[in-house]
Amino acid sequence: MNWNARALSVLLCTMVGSLAQDAARQPEPWTKWDLATGDWNRNRPLIEDQGVAFFSTYTSQVWGNVAGGLQRGATYSGVLQFGADLDLEKMFGWQGASFNTSWVWNAGGSQTTDLTGALFPSSGSEGPDGFRALDLWLQQKFFDDVFTIRAGLFNADRDFTISEGCQLFLNSAFGWPLLYNGNLGGPPAYPFAAPGLYAAVEPGGGWKFQAAIMQGIVWPPAENPTNFYWRLTRENGLLYLGEAEYSWTDVPLPGTAKLGVMFNSGYPDYVDQEGSAWGGSFVYGIIDQMLWPEPAAAENSPQGLAWFNRTGFTGTPDRNPLGMFFNSGFTWTGPWPGRDDDAAGVGLVWSRLTPGQAAQLEGNNRGNEFVVEFTYQAQITPWFELQPDLQMVVQPGGSTAIPGALVLGLSATIDF
Repeated sequence: MNWNARALSVLLCTMVGSLAQDAARQPEPWTKWDLATGDWNRNRPLIEDQGVAFFSTYTSQVWGNVAGGLQRGATYSGVLQFGADLDLEKMFGWQGASFNTSWVWNAGGSQTTDLTGALFPSSGSEGPDGFRALDLWLQQKFFDDVFTIRAGLFNADRDFTISEGCQLFLNSAFGWPLLYNGNLGGPPAYPFAAPGLYAAVEPGGGWKFQAAIMQGIVWPPAENPTNFYWRLTRENGLLYLGEAEYSWTDVPLPGTAKLGVMFNSGYPDYVDQEGSAWGGSFVYGIIDQMLWPEPAAAENSPQGLAWFNRTGFTGTPDRNPLGMFFNSGFTWTGPWPGRDDDAAGVGLVWSRLTPGQAAQLEGNNRGNEFVVEFTYQAQITPWFELQPDLQMVVQPGGSTAIPGALVLGLSATIDF
């Protein structure tokens, strides 16, 4: 039995044990519970009242490249993520303090890029096999939650480059948008993490300002299998992130705008492999805008049609492989009567390589890759969702040298 099957067996045994305890006491049927393991014979709320909240999620995904790309075939991947949030004020009276630890276990098939030849994997949950720490940090809030400071281990895409509209889609280009080879090392983005400091200020009026400084490069999985091998060197440098956010809610159509910048102070190689240079930068902007809220939806409900756009570009094209990215699309929450928690969406990804990187490719129109994704997220129960997905990759890898790929996927998520 492989490790993936063992993890699933442990989770199922836990779930069955909880079912046996809860079935006699919970008036609601299992399909109505908030979590698959119930409230642990009414112990979960008592534990959370004491300041400890446990969480665990298992996601299974099957992907198949049915046409074009490098080769036809299918992959399977499973991701187990679990951890705990500790409210230190409830536990010890430490006002405004909290502690978080979360862990991820990636297992399963090979990267979908091996099938499609695309710049980004079809799934944002893909990652090298292994068991890693994603979060291990202490956080303190001051002045009625206006100011936040955090120190410890975390990943950059936990707080930065996030578009609410992008969250629905599965292609990894809708997640962390910067191109890097996850097998060779790169920025501390999922499923990698690094030590750092984070600070945020929310002065009110819809404004939020946040910044972070972290280890710039995470070492390759073979050398850093748990995310605890830290090396702060001049070559790796530090990753600086800053983002300003403004949200408008007192108008008929609410929305959010963000402007962010990233800078790595290390010495990345030139894309033509002719030595290295100091520093690399990237700038991005995000807009999430509600276009049509459903008339019958409750106030502050996300139900309705929304549009999103996320665009970024590098300021150092001689040492960054990705010159520009463009994400845009539409999402519709509650598309059918009686399916208020379902969501459908269509999204576009345009990735453009920098000239030096594109010059190394074969074919025509070198440097441009396009992905169109159609997805539907069905909330079967409060704790179980299914998401069929279709992706069309045009010019995989950034040129016409590889035929366009058609990818079908199915994702299933259980919250325990």
